[in-house]
Amino acid sequence: MQDLPRTFPGHPWLDTPEGHATLRRVLVGYSFRDSDVGYCQGLNYVAALLLLVMKTEEDAFWMLAVLLENVLVNDCYTNNLSGCHVEQRVFKDLLTQKCPRIATHLEALEFDVSLVATEWFLCLFSKSLPSETTLRVWDVLFYEGAKVLFHVALAIFKMKEEELLITHHVGDVINILHKTTHHLFDPDELLTVAFDKIGSMTTNTISKQRKKQEPAVMAELDQRLRRLNSLKVDENEN
Repeated sequence: MQDLPRTFPGHPWLDTPEGHATLRRVLVGYSFRDSDVGYCQGLNYVAALLLLVMKTEEDAFWMLAVLLENVLVNDCYTNNLSGCHVEQRVFKDLLTQKCPRIATHLEALEFDVSLVATEWFLCLFSKSLPSETTLRVWDVLFYEGAKVLFHVALAIFKMKEEELLITHHVGDVINILHKTTHHLFDPDELLTVAFDKIGSMTTNTISKQRKKQEPAVMAELDQRLRRLNSLKVDENEN
């Protein structure tokens, strides 16, 4: 797994042969447990942070299993990432509902929120937020479920609304969001915005939005697969 050395590089334990070996065992172990998931980029950061906070390697493995099988949405980490694509479409709709001024401005810039939010959702913010803040988010995630990811992602945009509204380039948006996430050392501030200012979002409402988006995502992925297969046929014929 080439991702192992890139997982929290410089960490005094994770970035060592022992740390890499331990992380590899957890990830390979889960790939045997669920062959549909196997290994997907993003899981290395999730598993690594679990290893740092759980008492044993086995505990980290089972917490990873609970996350993937009981907390998060099915198909987020499968080969075609269909669940993740659905989540991104749902998030875009929620941004329009909860932060309409931001959504309108970003649309004018032709900014696709998945440019930043895909990593947030796949890594459960572990690659973007400071570890202490991520763990507070995870506390709520285990208790409230996957809807918390939407609350937190929306809060990050909301916290920088005025700055985002005066941007003129996609790169400026990305820089603001990256700088914001990397310096969010106060989890109370983030979670207050996520739940008090963003407002209520029920699991049932989000589930309905997922079902609404699933057909379009599956059709898009099927079309992409057909196009890829067609290119392979052309290459073989040539």
